[in-house]
This record gives sequence, C-alpha cells and structure tokens, in this order.
Amino acid sequence: MGKLNNKVAAIVSGSVLAVAISAGAAADDTGVSLSGNLGVVSDYKFRGVSQSDTGPAIQGGLDLDFGNGFYLGTWASQVDFAYSSDQTDFEQDFYGGYAGETASGMGYDVGYIYYAYHGSDQDEDYQEVYGSVSFGDLSLGFAYSDDYWYQAGEFVYLNAGYSFSLANDITLDVSAGLNLFDEEIFLSGSDSYIDYNVTVGKEFGGLALSASLVGTDASKAECYDLDWCEATVLAGATYSW
Repeated sequence: MGKLNNKVAAIVSGSVLAVAISAGAAADDTGVSLSGNLGVVSDYKFRGVSQSDTGPAIQGGLDLDFGNGFYLGTWASQVDFAYSSDQTDFEQDFYGGYAGETASGMGYDVGYIYYAYHGSDQDEDYQEVYGSVSFGDLSLGFAYSDDYWYQAGEFVYLNAGYSFSLANDITLDVSAGLNLFDEEIFLSGSDSYIDYNVTVGKEFGGLALSASLVGTDASKAECYDLDWCEATVLAGATYSW
C-alpha cells in the first residue's frame, strides 16, 4: 500500500514532512509487510501551522501493510507548543484504514487516526476520520474531527494536491487545504483558514530529501501574535526501510 508512511501521507497532505515512500520490509507468504521511517525537519508544520515553535523536530513511524488493502500504523514527532510550564513533549499518532484502486484506475483511501500528546496535563488528544481519492497525479481529500485539538469543537479539512515529475527524478508536489472550525477557538477571532505547501523532493535509495514552502492565509493576530502560521521555507530528510 504505497501511501503508508509519515502519518498516512500527512493526512491528505496537511503537514510537511520529508517526502518519502516507505519500502516494504519483512514480508511473509501472506503478503504482510512492515516498513518504517525516521527523519528530521527544520520545522514541523501541520496544516500550515508550526507544531515545534518554528524549531526542528525528529520524527519517525512504523506501518503494517496486510497486503489486502488494510493497514495499521503509528507515527511520532517532537512538538513544542511554547507553554511556560507543563510542556507537551511529543505527539504520537495511531491510525488504520483501507486503501485500493478501482478498475478504472481511481485510487482511494479511508481510515481513522488518533492524535495523542504526551508530557502535559492539557487535554490535547483528538481523533479524526479521513478519506481521499486520486486520479493519476491529482488527489482530493478530507478529514473530520468531532472535537479538534485543545477542545476546539467540530472541524472539517478539505484538500487538493497535484504531483509533478521533473527531470532527474525530482518531484514537485503542490497542495492547498481549507480548514473549517465550528467555533473561533483554534484561531483568534476566525473560524477558518487556508494552508498551502509547495515541496520539491528527491530520493537517493532509502533517503529522501525535501525543501518546502509552507504557509497559511491567517494573520499574525489570528495566530495569537506568533510566527507559527507565516510562510516558511523548510528542509527535511527521511530514511525509509
């Protein structure tokens, strides 16, 4: 299942990690395979917003592909929400889903993910259901949470992306997402924002390198006077096995 890795391909392209396709490992006669990835990014941005206070983060995950479309996985990253005390140290995600392709060549992926945060007594955990369809290099996706991060209420995420193949096996991926909130809690005085990313990547065997431009249309005031939502150029490296 080619979409396994880096938090289910960044949950319909909502975060920027190093671009990598996990290679299947330890396959048995039933088609079950285990793959993993370990990497670092100069800033962990999820849906355009920094999760590491604009600093670097170490990340990694494991994915179990059952060979019949079903998959399970976990993924973790350092985070820094700049609390003065009671600091959240890292995020750990657990997910499972089903992916496949129709006879006409349309790809699809549906699943569930639980986001867990460790190191703080703050109530930050939340869950989502997600889905995506792909037509060649074009992908369309969504995610829904009944109560988003930090009890921000109902949340809907809509995303579109396109992947270009350039010379010398370089890839160019562009995407944009619409973040819709039921309440004005996640942002100050706003119930929606748009995120975008443009990523150039290249693989060298199991090592993938990437450079990305990531940002949102949220103002600094809407982002609680932090730089987390501003456009930033990021770099990432991930090794997959």
